[in-house]
Amino acid sequence: MSIRLHPNGEATAEPSGALGWLARLGLAWLTLRACLGHYGAVLLGRARLDLPALAAALRQGGLSVLPAITLVAAALGMILGSQTASILERFNLPGLVLLSLTYGAVMELVPVLVGILVAGRAGVALAVRQATLTVSGEMDGLIAAGIHPLRYTVAPALLAMLAMSFAFAVWASLVTFAAALLWLWGAAGIAPAQFLEALRQALTPGDLAEALLKPVVFALLAALIAGVNGSLAGRDPGGIARAATRTMIGAVAAILLADLAFILLGDG
Repeated sequence: MSIRLHPNGEATAEPSGALGWLARLGLAWLTLRACLGHYGAVLLGRARLDLPALAAALRQGGLSVLPAITLVAAALGMILGSQTASILERFNLPGLVLLSLTYGAVMELVPVLVGILVAGRAGVALAVRQATLTVSGEMDGLIAAGIHPLRYTVAPALLAMLAMSFAFAVWASLVTFAAALLWLWGAAGIAPAQFLEALRQALTPGDLAEALLKPVVFALLAALIAGVNGSLAGRDPGGIARAATRTMIGAVAAILLADLAFILLGDG
């Protein structure tokens, strides 16, 4: 059992084991409720959104990871194009191969890659910032000033992660398929019209909505995990590193489990 700083500013003993997981889930729920309440108050004109903090979160967790997402998406597209061209050399099933690969890329590969990259950049950055505020005692200063710490620190970052994850999902899908199309056109002689037709047949509007929803859900999970780990960093400066490590491991695990849940719910 260790001593941690409770979100209300009181030092409490953090239980370990199953109770520790329940405490973290409870804090995640409180964080989500606080952020949603803040967004509702902003929409109703009862509160103001911290635009400078939102802009900083967009720059830090959004634009800074765009080159990496573009590079990964282009590499993914070329890999898909290369593997598809190799399969087409052995089998005369271009339509079936294109259908399966385009569906798998849009529904699984791109959302998971975007989720992991956003978690690795924006999620870890949020965890480090939260842990720094907790370790340095600045969280106490917010509470003493009458400022809700979770709304002030997590809400702008969460909104930025949700918005950028959606945008990245669209961008990464376009880059992936552009790279795959160019590779197949040049290496396997697959006409762009045939590729686009396979894409149209493989994906329904519901599939596209799910593919765009997945990264948003992944970003929500990563932000909540980061907020919880950062807020429970304690007073030890080593808690900052622990918060970052736990956030990355927890976010990747949560993303994969959430993706599995999407698959199981879709099959059901």
